[in-house]
Amino acid sequence: MGAPANPVALTGLDQQVAAGPGALYAGFTIRETASAAAVVRVFDGTSSSGVLIDEISLAGDDSARAFYADGIRCSGGVFVEVVSGDIAGSVLII
Repeated sequence: MGAPANPVALTGLDQQVAAGPGALYAGFTIRETASAAAVVRVFDGTSSSGVLIDEISLAGDDSARAFYADGIRCSGGVFVEVVSGDIAGSVLII
């Protein structure tokens, strides 16, 4: 069995959730909080100019979750961009 994932709370704004090489992106749990569509993108890197590794689209009042058991190795850290909508939740890092 691999290492347990650690949740990093989302602020609702763009944010760096893991820094430096070697972070493993293990998934997310996200809900939309304002009855409108939302889009969230996850990148390998320190900004939204990194490599896109996940994109989550939510309808109003929707939620989604995913867990990648082996994680996705990120060479530059993990960055979350809130493209649209209001969200709450966390990203899972190993």
